Amino acid sequence: MPIPWYKNRWPWFLMAGPAIAVVAGIITFRLAVVTADDMVTDDYYKRGKDINLELSRDKAAVSMGIKAQAMFSDDQQSVRIITSSKQPLTGTLELQLLHPTRKQDDQTITLQRLGDNLYQGKITHYTAEHWYVRLQDKARTWRLQGEWRPQDGQSVSLGNPKLEPAE
Repeated sequence: MPIPWYKNRWPWFLMAGPAIAVVAGIITFRLAVVTADDMVTDDYYKRGKDINLELSRDKAAVSMGIKAQAMFSDDQQSVRIITSSKQPLTGTLELQLLHPTRKQDDQTITLQRLGDNLYQGKITHYTAEHWYVRLQDKARTWRLQGEWRPQDGQSVSLGNPKLEPAE
């Protein structure tokens, strides 16, 4: 009497590949539904108008002659900003650390003025190997930007080199 098919190992071996593919597909679908795509926007026209407003802030920083150097502490718990400008900066500044892909890791640091052209703030958490850094005033009339990779050093220059006139 022949052995029934389900007692033979080859049919189970041949069915394992498609079964694994189905399970992997379900897991992939769940990940696609659960994780947010922060980089995608639904309203492209509105986002385009926002970009133009942001460029005017960059141009305002260039016309005011604002430049800055951000220096992060060795333990990445605090940051100091040294600024230079044609006219003195007044009030409180904001420093934003923007994660390249995860919006939930972004943080805004309120900088306190320590003296002429010197500001300091506390970093709440530090999780990435790459950050986009943005310095702006509270009224958001100007801004400076830069990129910081902690493995490359503890400081980053902030400015708008594409908008600055050639010397």
